[in-house]
Amino acid sequence: MEIRQLKYFIRIVELGSMSRAAADLYIAQPALSQQMSHLESELDVKLLARSVRGVTPTEAGNVFYRHAQAVLRQLERVREDVRAVTEDPCGVVSIGMPTSVANILAAPLMLATQSRYPRIQLRITESLSGHLEELIANGRLELSILFERERQSSYLKARPLVNEQLFFVRAKSPGGAPAGSMALEDAAREKLILPGTPNTTRQLIERVFRERNLELQIAAELDSLSTIASVVKKGLGSTITSLSAIMAELSVGQLEAWSLEGAPISRTINLCTYDIVALSVPAGCVAELIPMVVCELLDSGQWRGATAAR
Repeated sequence: MEIRQLKYFIRIVELGSMSRAAADLYIAQPALSQQMSHLESELDVKLLARSVRGVTPTEAGNVFYRHAQAVLRQLERVREDVRAVTEDPCGVVSIGMPTSVANILAAPLMLATQSRYPRIQLRITESLSGHLEELIANGRLELSILFERERQSSYLKARPLVNEQLFFVRAKSPGGAPAGSMALEDAAREKLILPGTPNTTRQLIERVFRERNLELQIAAELDSLSTIASVVKKGLGSTITSLSAIMAELSVGQLEAWSLEGAPISRTINLCTYDIVALSVPAGCVAELIPMVVCELLDSGQWRGATAAR
């Protein structure tokens, strides 16, 4: 098995086409196909399924893809780590954050990194937690902030950071009663705007309501936090989310947040790494810096509705 075969295989999977991969790699398509045949023969397993619509990895191919990504990333880090074993680590660190967490953590983390490690550049990817989990599994992220799932992936190493409370949120009504607390039974009577069912937070909300024999009244499903906030501001429904997700709207009085009594809903936010591959020196520095930044945000009261995870 050769390193170039791993690179070829990864590019084929990413582009979903043997011909496009050949053009991208500047190699003749027959030669590329032959390399993949040699690889499958050596492993004695079919890695790629070919059809008129392109090329997709088999189940074994998906496993091989993850390991190939890990091997190449490890090789890339050899030079970085040798050069970075100094008091002034240098390199790019890729980190993923769900939008609500990025609202509160991204800027302070960038500031702390620039102050302590000026030669480390952060590459922050903001997306849904489920997508970020895929990116870290594929080796495209070194670190990611993820919400805890009921079934955590076995290849992830998770370090709990905070427990974040979720609130009932609706448009602020002029002259209305100030926000306080709301029973879960009352929240169940409201029309809700929530993320789709694959969303980790949506699954958590559903589980808590189900345990109380309550049914959610779903008015619409939206996977964009900014769009949810925009719709709720117009009074078209309410939502259940964290205070970090609606910081801007709360600060200008467009939304109001009610704590849920009787069965409060909270989620654990973890710092996750790919357990199979060791972190680069710069990524290790950032991984140690993140909990310190989080602690400062909690102590200063900037991360509202959150407490340190135990």
